[in-house]
Amino acid sequence: MAKRRDHEEPLDRVFRELADASPGLHDVDPPEDDLPPGLPEPLIELYARTGGARLYIDALELVPAREAAFDRSAPLGSGPDLYGKPGGGMRWRFASIDGDAVSVDARGKVWRGDASIEDDVCEGTRLDRWLAGQVDALAVLFDRDGEYADEVFDEHGEIMPVVRERQLRAQLKRDAAAPGPRWRLAHVLLEQGAAENARDELEQVVADDPAFFWAWLDLARVSERLGEIGGAIDEARMAAEAAEGVQHAQAGYFWSQVARLAARAGDDMVRAEAATKASLLAPGLKRDQLEGARERLDAGDRASAKGLLELLRAVWPRDLEVLELSKRLTSA
Repeated sequence: MAKRRDHEEPLDRVFRELADASPGLHDVDPPEDDLPPGLPEPLIELYARTGGARLYIDALELVPAREAAFDRSAPLGSGPDLYGKPGGGMRWRFASIDGDAVSVDARGKVWRGDASIEDDVCEGTRLDRWLAGQVDALAVLFDRDGEYADEVFDEHGEIMPVVRERQLRAQLKRDAAAPGPRWRLAHVLLEQGAAENARDELEQVVADDPAFFWAWLDLARVSERLGEIGGAIDEARMAAEAAEGVQHAQAGYFWSQVARLAARAGDDMVRAEAATKASLLAPGLKRDQLEGARERLDAGDRASAKGLLELLRAVWPRDLEVLELSKRLTSA
């Protein structure tokens, strides 16, 4: 007896909708008989329905089952929400979107590499919700014939912020607790000048995933923008403590942000504490920041150089190289 559609499994519903789309919009391969050993249950369920797919021409690719690979580059406990939990870093790459690798962990959470932070972000709490959200988000860009919809791109060929906002809200409608889409939504809102709304979204992100230290840092930046330095210090500290707790490579950088904010607030005790941690956790940070500030100054970008110098002076206020660069910036 056939299942009624209102009792369909979520993945069945997604693939039925793909099959009902205009010819050529999606290319869905039939399931394969043999699956690689060791696949997690979410991928077994996915590959029971397809042997691979190219959705919305080639905007989203689900790789064939035989190409789904265990991601040995993901350390145990890496990425927000799974910090410190044994086995959290065991992931299998199974898809790509906009050039970013997408993987699923043993708990069924979906992760996407993000070049802007050189880290993975939790994109979905379940694979079926993630896939449904991606299909809905991509549908915002295309019409029924597979052509790009009107008023999607700006004059530079970039997707307009208002359209990206619609895409992200479509993803969240399918998976409201997914940290990644809501974090990106906050960034899009900031682009549109809606700082208070962006802060609301970031607060929801860290409520859903208290270990998402990049969201904590962004929340601190929004509070700083709104003139709430005390709150910004607390939020940056949350980011730094979460990153340090899992020995993340950027933990020292997060502590340097705490030091910078504390210096702005005139709290030398907090500044000194954070500066010590930054120096210990990131011995190469001073060199990298100095090089970056010099490059920005040579390029005539005084604003960026000043921002980098502000961080350097908060962590290494008496360093001769920092003082020399400060004089150079002042006289530039």
